[in-house]
Amino acid sequence: MTSVSVAPRGIDPLNIVMGVRTLAMNAAGACFEQSVGPRFHDHRGLTTLGSVGVVADDAVAGAFYAAVPTGSRTVVSQLVVTAAAPLPRTGEVTATASATHLDLDAGTGVTSGEIRDPGGRVAAVLRARSFIVSRPSQVDVHYGPAADLVVPEPETATSPRDLAGLPGLAIVEGIADGSVRRGPLAGLVDLTVESVARGTVTARMSPGSWMSNEIGTVQGGVLLTVADLAAGLAAQTLTEPGRSFRTLDARLDLVRSPAVDGPPIRVQADVVRAGRRLALIETRLRGADGGLLVSTRASVQLG
Repeated sequence: MTSVSVAPRGIDPLNIVMGVRTLAMNAAGACFEQSVGPRFHDHRGLTTLGSVGVVADDAVAGAFYAAVPTGSRTVVSQLVVTAAAPLPRTGEVTATASATHLDLDAGTGVTSGEIRDPGGRVAAVLRARSFIVSRPSQVDVHYGPAADLVVPEPETATSPRDLAGLPGLAIVEGIADGSVRRGPLAGLVDLTVESVARGTVTARMSPGSWMSNEIGTVQGGVLLTVADLAAGLAAQTLTEPGRSFRTLDARLDLVRSPAVDGPPIRVQADVVRAGRRLALIETRLRGADGGLLVSTRASVQLG
């Protein structure tokens, strides 16, 4: 992957790479904005739930963080994203969230919010459970060394015209063997497909330092992006030529937080059940030792 523009010291690498800007974060809630476009498209050239995973996590995590005592470190343990209107190919989306329940004695809470498209329509509904944790802050990892940050150039995608006559299984097999490009978003998070069968995709992704949250682990929104990409590919293996898919709901349960300087993460997406119009897909992310890091379940519309 080629790269451009070295970032100055003192910025948030994750949000810089993902085109996210903080608009507000206070006791009333959190509001973030993201510029979506070709950098965040999947192999079909579309904006997906995975394209906005980071800004979704920013909003629900930020709302909880702003509602708890100053100086607390927090993590999201569960994130649910439900699609509404289709996300735009380009433009500014806005993610807002607020605390709907806090139990400070237990150190946990629920936040909810939404992502709106440039026209103000609700494109996705968000819900998360977060916890206060005792882990030390890793600000030096999260924010730096900022002088070494490079913003990757987006990888190109295969022309939709070249994919139009292919069954979905052949497209995903092509991504695995390199004859079909994996797409800009998969290139950004370095998701590499290794094996494919009807209803099953296995892959790997390599964490990068720019993916860090404040405690030095891969941010949950990045993991949602990886899981959504893999689940989408598993769904595509079921489609006929000219047909497509769209993730309707994704639930991410974070079991263990992978380190940004850790080994590649193993990814497997399996279709649990598929009907004519809807598929249920489970995706698991595992560490090098086989330990479960993330478990996700997605419902995907086939059409």
